[in-house]
Amino acid sequence: MVFESEHFGKINYKKSETIWMAKGLLGFEGSHQFILLSPEEQDPFKWLQSVDDESLAFLVIDPLLVKPDFNIDINPKDLAILECKNASDLIIYLLVTIPKGRIEQMTANLQAPIIINKANLHAIQLIINESGHITQYPIFKALEKKLSGDK
Repeated sequence: MVFESEHFGKINYKKSETIWMAKGLLGFEGSHQFILLSPEEQDPFKWLQSVDDESLAFLVIDPLLVKPDFNIDINPKDLAILECKNASDLIIYLLVTIPKGRIEQMTANLQAPIIINKANLHAIQLIINESGHITQYPIFKALEKKLSGDK
């Protein structure tokens, strides 16, 4: 399939690569189909690109790269929505925000991670109301340290 993205131009993808979010994302409930883009030059970041809206794309990152102790509990209801039979099938991403011209102030949203079942590509945005899971967790220094090989 071919999709024209406002941010990435023409994208070729297979229908089998489409991530399905029944409820969409918070504030973007009308977008249900996404593809995950991994531009090499932007590693370790990925883009969650809406197939329903060519202008809608979200920068995401693996939480363990920026917060190694990140841990969440997924309730049985959410596991049922994901049709998850094995926890090892789950992939977690955090939404990243980079203020224009201030990359060192980039943050990740720990309170609303994206959970994807890689077995069937069903996904949800999990809203966590626990303390310690904030919406603007600074990640620049942790990411810089991780990518430089420091522990």
